[in-house]
Amino acid sequence: MTIFFILFLLAFGTLSASAQGEEPWRNNGHIELGFSQDAWNMEIGYARMFTPYMGVGASVLMDNEYNGKSLVDYLMESYTDESDYDPDDIMRFSLIPSLILRTPVLPLSKRTDRGDGVLLQVEPALMFSVPVNESEDVPDADFIAQIPAQKDGFHVYTVPTVRVKNTGGKWFYWRMKASLGYKQGAGFFYVAYSLSDYSVYDSRRNIRLKGKPVHNFPKRKFCGTVSVGVSLSF
Repeated sequence: MTIFFILFLLAFGTLSASAQGEEPWRNNGHIELGFSQDAWNMEIGYARMFTPYMGVGASVLMDNEYNGKSLVDYLMESYTDESDYDPDDIMRFSLIPSLILRTPVLPLSKRTDRGDGVLLQVEPALMFSVPVNESEDVPDADFIAQIPAQKDGFHVYTVPTVRVKNTGGKWFYWRMKASLGYKQGAGFFYVAYSLSDYSVYDSRRNIRLKGKPVHNFPKRKFCGTVSVGVSLSF
């Protein structure tokens, strides 16, 4: 549903610009792929520029944790298909309204077409993330403790699970992103780095059973993300 909403905004912006004869830089759509310490993410967004150097934007971000692995191990297992899908993988979605500030385009040579060159873009933004408090099936610790030690042979037990829910989940964050790239015609190809107080683990960080935390997620003060993307003006 979110993707259809973004496509609607892009289509509406295109029709509006065509009807009003607006400059092509006023409407922008972008898509990017990023990697942080704990998750990979994909972002799709739309921006409306009031001048060539300032505007506002809104994007939707989806991120998926590495399932407790390093980025290298996660990518290797995905490539070799050694890991199965885990329904307990954490996936969150964020709505991100932002302010967009751009520098003038710096041409790389005198032969470069007017308007083409390198530019820097900075985006202070807010993040509204869901889900906030997720539930999870956790093995019943009391049942496990009652299983007698087997001195000879072994027995197979079906361990029951207990449904527990996270409490005090966080849903509101800030983000600062800087993008450096090359603009050619209607396209802008860039690399970006963003810093925020966001964590993909916040929807399950405080899941507890018998007063004890179920997970030992890393605690980070800031989340840094490196991404690559493309933006089109219309």
